[in-house]
Amino acid sequence: PLSSGAAVPSEDTTTPRFISTDPSKPSVIQFAAPLYLCTEADGQLVVQVVRIGDASRQASVSYATKDASAKAGQKYVAAHGTLNFEPGDTVREIHVELLQDERWDATLEFGLALSDCVGADLGLYLHACRAKIIDDDSYPTNNYSETLKGISLMIEYVKMNLGDRVIFRDTVKHIMMDLLKGMYFFLTLYLTIYLIDVVLAPGEEEEKGREHLEGEREGGGKQEERRMLLSGIDATARFLARRLHEEGGEEEEGVEFMTHQLIIPHHRRYTAVIIAALYIVPFAFLHLVDYCRVHMNIPYNVRKGTQTSLLAKFLNYKESRRKSINVGEITMTMMRDAVEVCDFGYMKILSVIGIMLKLFFALIFILAENRLAVIPLIFYPVVLGIFLACRERITIEANEDKASKQDEVVQVVNQTISNYPLIADFSLRPHIVDGYSKIIETLHRQEKVAAAIVTNNMYMAPWLTTLLIGTWMFYGSFQVDTLGGPISLGAFLATINVFKEVGVEMQEIYVECMEIQKSFGPLEKICYYMNLETDLFDRMTASQRSIRHGSARREEQMVAQDQQVAHSRVAKAPKNVEFVDSHPAFTVDNIDIEIKDLCFSYNDMEVFANVNAKFQQGGMYSFVGPPHGGKGTLMRLLGRILLPQEGNGDIFIPPHLRVLHVSMCDCLINDTLLENLLLYAPIARVHGGVGRVKKICELVGLPEPLIAHIDLDTKMKEWASQLSHTDFARLNLARAYIMNPECLVIHKPDMVFSSEEVPRVFELLRRHVNERGLALPESGRAVRRPRTVFYTCTTMHGVDISDRVFMVKQGSHGHRTRPLEVKILSGKDLPNLDIPGVTGKSDPYCLCELVGKPRTRFTTKTVQDNLNPTWDFTQEFTFYADSDVLKFAVYDADDLKDDDLLGEATLPLQDLGPQGFSGDLPLTRCKAKGARIKVQVRPCPEHGIIKYSTSILRCVSPQEAAEVQVGMGSGGWN
Repeated sequence: PLSSGAAVPSEDTTTPRFISTDPSKPSVIQFAAPLYLCTEADGQLVVQVVRIGDASRQASVSYATKDASAKAGQKYVAAHGTLNFEPGDTVREIHVELLQDERWDATLEFGLALSDCVGADLGLYLHACRAKIIDDDSYPTNNYSETLKGISLMIEYVKMNLGDRVIFRDTVKHIMMDLLKGMYFFLTLYLTIYLIDVVLAPGEEEEKGREHLEGEREGGGKQEERRMLLSGIDATARFLARRLHEEGGEEEEGVEFMTHQLIIPHHRRYTAVIIAALYIVPFAFLHLVDYCRVHMNIPYNVRKGTQTSLLAKFLNYKESRRKSINVGEITMTMMRDAVEVCDFGYMKILSVIGIMLKLFFALIFILAENRLAVIPLIFYPVVLGIFLACRERITIEANEDKASKQDEVVQVVNQTISNYPLIADFSLRPHIVDGYSKIIETLHRQEKVAAAIVTNNMYMAPWLTTLLIGTWMFYGSFQVDTLGGPISLGAFLATINVFKEVGVEMQEIYVECMEIQKSFGPLEKICYYMNLETDLFDRMTASQRSIRHGSARREEQMVAQDQQVAHSRVAKAPKNVEFVDSHPAFTVDNIDIEIKDLCFSYNDMEVFANVNAKFQQGGMYSFVGPPHGGKGTLMRLLGRILLPQEGNGDIFIPPHLRVLHVSMCDCLINDTLLENLLLYAPIARVHGGVGRVKKICELVGLPEPLIAHIDLDTKMKEWASQLSHTDFARLNLARAYIMNPECLVIHKPDMVFSSEEVPRVFELLRRHVNERGLALPESGRAVRRPRTVFYTCTTMHGVDISDRVFMVKQGSHGHRTRPLEVKILSGKDLPNLDIPGVTGKSDPYCLCELVGKPRTRFTTKTVQDNLNPTWDFTQEFTFYADSDVLKFAVYDADDLKDDDLLGEATLPLQDLGPQGFSGDLPLTRCKAKGARIKVQVRPCPEHGIIKYSTSILRCVSPQEAAEVQVGMGSGGWN
């Protein structure tokens, strides 16, 4: 039986359909399924290659893996070879080794392809398949948990990025480039000292200065020994001196060039030129280094990895989760938050490292010249760190509030664009613009708050720099050698410059740390979305189960063929099906599509319970029933958009069949018309090429001017305006016929078409089934798989042309319930909360609901200026339980403020007698004694009994389907 209490299948006859088979029984080698799913932990992927049809001779086929988003050597080991089928062999396996790591990855794919087939034909479509590797790690690392936040989470994010070879290599290069900039900073400091203390020193003091410095060295002074770079300059001077003496033909013994001497003796101008060259040439090299840094693509690779992974994750969410996500928020997470985490997170950390390298060289200089000057290097980070920690929460909250307002703006814009027809039809433009203006104003106010906080934060470092420089000017001026101090004028001025540089760098570090803090919130949001549950594991389980069952069913059919019982299929076939050959060429075509013990629910609302049905391949099956009966849900289950929950039955479709669910929606991709028809399938894999594409477009009724764009490389904006609402439906049907799936599922394909076009819609579906693919050559029909179509319809034509009609409707589920009738009759002695003689009396109305079920709420009319109102209002509750409690609340309606509560009463349903309740209920929480309301609560009369619960599925005749739909009135047939 198709289901419990199923009716006998109809005996109607329609136009016969012919399913041709090839008496020569050719064989076809192909993959057992178009898609395989596995996890890293599986260790290997086993892919089945099957031979269907004649297996009496030897055959062989070559195979090879192909990289896609998953790369060989990183996620799997490349495999290739040849599979040999001996006589009687029907299955061979390919084993692909998977490489496991602890690094998070999005779901990655690679392909497998068959070629060079000998002794059989390659499958038309399943000569290639895809393999998905489901990553079981957490984002960003396996250390992630919901409690991991702030800097700890950012560290894990950095570790994840460094796990990428390209990003790690470019990051090391980036740091080395910053090291060069720090060395240049170090060079400029000592060039400045040398220029002031040596090159520009007064002539008459030069010798005394040299003797003074030599005395310091002889007395154990360490100042010159600490100037490491000047030692290098000294060595350069020695080399130049030797070269000059060699060229002059004489050598002066005892001549010693030290760092206090000119590089070119007695030539200050030439020495200054060399100093200038040492200042300019490295800077030009740094320019080249920074130019090369731009092309390293670190931010591009980091952003790309985050954004593409987030989109891939979104596409694999469970259906219920995906529908609950705010469009504006997920859009801004991809476009704004992913960029902020990269630019304000990872890249700012690299910037901080570069600044710290520069400060390291500044520290060397300060320790060499004046150890007391190291104080600001300690003072800056301590003070700024404390200030930053104190301002962290207010800064983050201000930026997150601003981001939230931005999300609202994007959401409103998306809704406005999507709902423009509604806005235009009902003249809602002023309302929409006013609402959008208010949101913009709110965003502007929040931006000002965030900008004020940032401005105050950024002034902290300049204030510290100004105070330190002023202090050094007062204290350091007494340490200059001209005033008897231990340091030179050049060192004094260089120290001021160092304070400025340190202040600027500390301010940069502080600003960078502020930016890094701003990225904490976006990173937490990205981690939330990246770790949401997907349906991939459910799909993997369903796919593996389908492949196992498919293998078992193939074996059963082969045994049946060997026992000469294949003729039984003709007896089982529908009466309007005629087989040209009583021995089908391919036994897999005898495997039925089956719904077995199917249960399904949306949250707590059960839709199907223990539904069973079988469908032979090669048929057209229509589903009818009243609205909200479960037809659309069943189509999505058959189309594998929805999956049955674990342990709640199964829908078995032979795994070698390609299933396509077609949503009749107005969807286009921003590309050419041909790509919108092929949906990026290679034209070489479309049987019949562009000629067949055009033929199908003509058959479905697309206008000729639009079809002309197939040969033109025109973008969507040039032809999309030519599409009518009906053309979108035609386009969807054309896509389905071009893809040519073995199992096609469509919900209401006739809904948007006129009564004149509806027959053609179903006739094309019939041709797709009978010809095993629309607009394909007849010569290959016998070796093609049967085509099966499941659809719902809104016209009798769809019922008449189908091979089986199934009724989907709400059926009884073990009990019957009579609706509850609630009458709110009147109120008595209600309190007056208005001002007597000024605003009159209360304006009461009564609200009623089942406690805890706000959707059951209803209200009576409002009676103006009356403390003893008569409402006389009736409402029915269809879904309720004996444990429910009815709640009545009386309010005073006010125009200028919230309505005031006058009193309330409750009535437990378990206290109702067989005849219900009729009488007064005293009001509690009421300011007037004796206030009450009069109500009647009772079950509806027997004739109002409604069967409700889960949907049932049963096969019916077209006549019964018509009778049911006609009885639906306005909800019946068009």
